[in-house]
Amino acid sequence: MSETYKHLCLIPARACRSLLLALLLTGLFITGMAQAAEQAEESPELAKDVVEDVSFKDNLGRDTPRSSFTGFLKLTEKFDYVTAANFLDLRNLPYATRQISGEELARQLDFVIKRGMKIDLELLSQKVTGQVVDGLPDYRDELGRIVTEDTEHTLFLQRVPGDDDNSIWKVSNVSIAQVHELYDYFSYPDWVEDIRQYVPEDYGFLGIELFKWVIVIGVGLATIPAFWLLGLILSRLFTRRESALRTPVRKLFTWPLILLGVMQVSGYLLRELGLGATAQALFETKTFMTIVVVWILFSLIDLARAKRRQTFIAQGRADAHILGRPLANAIKLLVLLGAFLVWLANTGIDITTLLAGLGVGGVALALALQKPIEDLLGAVSIYSQQPIVTGDLCKYGNVLGRIEEIGLRTTRIRTLNNTLVSIPNCIIAHGAIENYSAREKMLYHPELPLRYDTSADQMHTIINGIDKLARSHAKVIEKSVRIRFTEFTENAMIIKARIYVDTADFSTYLGVVGDLNIGIMQVVQDSHAHFAQGAKTIILENGNELQNPDQ
Repeated sequence: MSETYKHLCLIPARACRSLLLALLLTGLFITGMAQAAEQAEESPELAKDVVEDVSFKDNLGRDTPRSSFTGFLKLTEKFDYVTAANFLDLRNLPYATRQISGEELARQLDFVIKRGMKIDLELLSQKVTGQVVDGLPDYRDELGRIVTEDTEHTLFLQRVPGDDDNSIWKVSNVSIAQVHELYDYFSYPDWVEDIRQYVPEDYGFLGIELFKWVIVIGVGLATIPAFWLLGLILSRLFTRRESALRTPVRKLFTWPLILLGVMQVSGYLLRELGLGATAQALFETKTFMTIVVVWILFSLIDLARAKRRQTFIAQGRADAHILGRPLANAIKLLVLLGAFLVWLANTGIDITTLLAGLGVGGVALALALQKPIEDLLGAVSIYSQQPIVTGDLCKYGNVLGRIEEIGLRTTRIRTLNNTLVSIPNCIIAHGAIENYSAREKMLYHPELPLRYDTSADQMHTIINGIDKLARSHAKVIEKSVRIRFTEFTENAMIIKARIYVDTADFSTYLGVVGDLNIGIMQVVQDSHAHFAQGAKTIILENGNELQNPDQ
């Protein structure tokens, strides 16, 4: 394979990496635009809220149901439960609940929300008046619902008096009265509590407490050997020990699939231990899962390519597997693009406009790359149907030579004059090309012109002698020998030979032809006959014999 073709095969991989970078930048741009648009849409409502009560601005951001709950979540993710208690309505609580400090109630409420409630800030109102069409009193909004074995508990936000006779939104006292009961219901098993008491509580990452990370990482490390052993067993079940595909199959089952299994176990465990708003939002995007799935699909594509390569080599089609790299890279590019679109959709971005833009851009790109795509499809046709392979002696039109390279766009033919001719693959795929190397045997069919002074006995002697000569040669297929006196022409009597030489090698064929030509000359000489030289033979009007005017 030439260096030029190697570089051509590397182009899709480079293009894949470049497009990945472009897609990531596009995603960041789209995300920023979407957030800006969302803020632009929300700003009229916020302005309206301010207009309704321009003199009021709470220092903790408890102006609306959404801002109040958002403030509570931000503080709990920083483990600032003392300040978070200011977002709870602690008035008129039952006696048992009043015995618990506001800091501890904020901690327990945060625990209950993480363990039992799906956080969706989009459902909360951004108006100082709250929702007015939810069927609840105008001073109360629904925060969320928590399902237990016995019943469904609804948590509320409530507008209560603030400083300077203003109204602010807090978690209602009715909901706070249920917190301790729900805290007991969602409490951890003893083994989790044992770990929890030895790990500092007010530390974490992404709003997830440190003890949860300790448990998840420990369980993940413990499950790796089990998944590794399972992967080895599966790889042995799917491939034989002596198979050339054993290594890629083992890598598939012992790397991405192991990571997928560990992520599933860790994700389930984290959800059971409880996730805050930031962690829930991150899990909703399925970023890490998307990466692992793409990795698995890439591994499957490489495995299919390796399998196809082994099949082609076993069939003696060594050239056909070369096309596998650009095709595999093209499929990977489509998988990467699809995964990126799915990830954007999971982040909450509307990809309808993006898909429409990709559709229009795809049509424009297809029109611009029409000829290169035709040539690429022509290469696919050549490699799949295999009318020619590298090294074949072929003739296309008036071009005769050996196939030097079958590239992605052109096929190169080295002519007998040592010149190089490049022909587009789409033309070769749709044209007629004569492949001399595909012959199982080669035809030798000379026309032997004899002079008109050759007698009938001489003609019989020559035909029998050529027939015997051809049949006695080791490289001649004996059953194929046909020697015939076919016609009279203006200048000669014609003997035609049809002899198949048992070889597909052109050099060997030329050697056999040389032997037969010398032998035929000897047969004609031994019969005292002569080959015609092209001179006209005329009949004299006053004589009966044929004469040559040159004599």
